[in-house]
Amino acid sequence: MRALLKTLLTCDTLDGVSSDGFGQSVTDDLRFLLRFRRCRRTPVAWRDPTPAEMDFWEAHPIVGRFADSTYAVAEVDGRRWVVRDRLWFGWPDPPEFAWFVLDGEAVWAAADFNDWPRAWKRPAASAPD
Repeated sequence: MRALLKTLLTCDTLDGVSSDGFGQSVTDDLRFLLRFRRCRRTPVAWRDPTPAEMDFWEAHPIVGRFADSTYAVAEVDGRRWVVRDRLWFGWPDPPEFAWFVLDGEAVWAAADFNDWPRAWKRPAASAPD
């Protein structure tokens, strides 16, 4: 029973690889959800990514897999934030945006969302009309 509970809590498959390909546990999912809830209330002035930043996020071994292009970047409290967008989104596909925060090289938070948080100011070139 204890082994089954551990497997369920860590989302591990029989071969030890997370079923979602990201490698986070249920605990990580909850931590990321709580961090996203707090961070979406943080005022952030996003900016358009430079070509070097676009290349960095595209090549990132985790972040690069979760969306099609880099939409906006920011630095908040010494962490690198990125929002990437998807060409195909909405049911049954995932939400339009993927948000990641790196603390050093570690993923500190991640979430998918459709509606842009009110406290976040979109970059000028990407703002809707």
